[in-house]
Parts: sequence; structure tokens; C-alpha cells
Amino acid sequence: MRGLLAFLAGVVGAIAGAQGLGLLLASILTNMYGPREGSAGMAGFFMGAPVGAIAGFALGLWLVLRRKEASPGAILAWIAAAVVALVVISPFLWEYA
Repeated sequence: MRGLLAFLAGVVGAIAGAQGLGLLLASILTNMYGPREGSAGMAGFFMGAPVGAIAGFALGLWLVLRRKEASPGAILAWIAAAVVALVVISPFLWEYA
């Protein structure tokens, strides 16, 4: 059960990391090079998303597996809250990609 929760946390971390780092680099490169046809933003997102996904997955696994005293219900509640937060925040962030 703990391994499944760790995997789910890794997936949530990968989604959050890909969105976060991709949008951050898209914003930085668009501000540096201008908004011409969105090429700087697309390049930033496509460079940042894979790196953010890998880092987020590793961080999600580590955060769940480092604690031994946490109950599975509490871990599942945190993962569910993270998924709900991603679903709520994603439409607002999509316009900046």
C-alpha cells in the first residue's frame, strides 16, 4: 500500500513539477526574448517540462517514503488535496503557457 501511495505522490509531483518549471521557463524566456509568435514561450515550456517532471516525481516519492510513522489515510488525503489543487489551479495557469 505504501508503494502505491508513493507512486501516486510521484505522479502528482511529476505533473506539478512539469507545469511549474515549464511555465516558469516559458515566462522567463518570453520576457527575455519577446512574445514573437510564442516561440520563446514554447521553447521554455518544452525544455522545462521534462526536467520538472523528473524532479517532481523524485521529490514526490521521497516525501512519502521518508516518513515511517504516517498513516496511509493521511498520505492519501494529502495526495487527494494535491490533485484537487492541481485541477483547480491548472485552468488559470494555462493562459500563461
